[in-house]
Amino acid sequence: MDGHRRLVVGMLLLATVVACPACRRQEPPRAAAARTAADRSPRDAEATPRDDIRAAIDRSAHYLAGICDQRGQFTYRSHLDPVVGVRRAYNELRHAGAVYALAQYCQRSPDPAVQDAMLRGARFLRTELLAPLPGNPQLLAAWLPPELEEDPGPRQSKLGGAGLALVALVNVEQVVPGSTPLDELRALGRFIIFMQKSNGTFYSKFIPDTGRSDLWESEYYPGEAALGLLMLYRQDPSPSWLEPATKALHGIVLRGAANRPTLPDHWYLLAVAQMLQLPPDATQSLARDPVLAHARQICADMVHEQMRQADAPQIAGCFTNDGRSCPTATRLEGLLAALTFLPADDLQLRTALRDAIADGMRFLLRCQIQSGRHAGAFPRILPGYPQRTDRDRLNAGEIRVDYVQHSLSAMLGFEAAFSSP
Repeated sequence: MDGHRRLVVGMLLLATVVACPACRRQEPPRAAAARTAADRSPRDAEATPRDDIRAAIDRSAHYLAGICDQRGQFTYRSHLDPVVGVRRAYNELRHAGAVYALAQYCQRSPDPAVQDAMLRGARFLRTELLAPLPGNPQLLAAWLPPELEEDPGPRQSKLGGAGLALVALVNVEQVVPGSTPLDELRALGRFIIFMQKSNGTFYSKFIPDTGRSDLWESEYYPGEAALGLLMLYRQDPSPSWLEPATKALHGIVLRGAANRPTLPDHWYLLAVAQMLQLPPDATQSLARDPVLAHARQICADMVHEQMRQADAPQIAGCFTNDGRSCPTATRLEGLLAALTFLPADDLQLRTALRDAIADGMRFLLRCQIQSGRHAGAFPRILPGYPQRTDRDRLNAGEIRVDYVQHSLSAMLGFEAAFSSP
């Protein structure tokens, strides 16, 4: 039996388990039911003032645009305290994520300054961070130049870099058609397929001296890769991209079936949302029941971990117990995506998601810097939240480009879902 048939059989077996109530893992009680008023603050997502969301979105978009230099490189890390030094480093995945968020903003609000920054960032991505595999010009991958490495080691390309490059560049194409040649997008897609195994899972890295490697594994790269392929399919609707994207979702489900709680994989939820927007005849090979069941379990586990008003009033709405902004933003991105595809009759979970999103957004808005040179930024920790050690206090004020990017993407998703006139 070949790899693809084994994968399909495995998904059918998993679907049987999902369909069996006795075999299904019970959801956390607090995630399965709508929570009480005593457990949460006012919970209606629509109650969040539209003007507050719009202003916060504009601040973050202009902050990101402002830290994109003329070459198109972002200030990767800074600090609320100007006397605190920050480590020299860069990250190709987070650069692509920042371009993606700017493109999302430009799709919503044409703005010359933000669009210029988006195009500079996209150009830097294409010219400085993307290059063919040695000896294989048909495969385009993301590489971090040695001068941007904090600790230069063996040259390597990460699967997630190609996935997020596709996500970013296809979204830029929606704003400025023709900004990236289709051949480049296809070459990124071919690299992702090159990195995929027969069971739908992936190698995480390519190292020129040794080839594809899974000695180190990222649990989030597969979702990024699936989303990238689905974005490419939007631009170039060919089964060549849709079939490996479908296999990638199946591979994530099979790997995640044994993990409880599930990985809070917002990239998977975003990819499922993209997949399920396609016409039914395009998704006939998708094992829909287990894919949806895994998405549902991710959502339930996310909601279960959220801080409650009664337990942690200072950080109520945060999805971790330490007041961090970025994990809350990523979970909001995923939950907002899930609302687009969870069945309308799944009332308990949909209600729990809406409540969690409302509380999470209130927490996230409290994290944003409102004024001064960092206006629109999101530090690592909610400003003013007590820290136990000097090291924790120092780290709390760190600002990183992905903290802002994910927060901006989450706020844009929230506005689209709840704040339309």
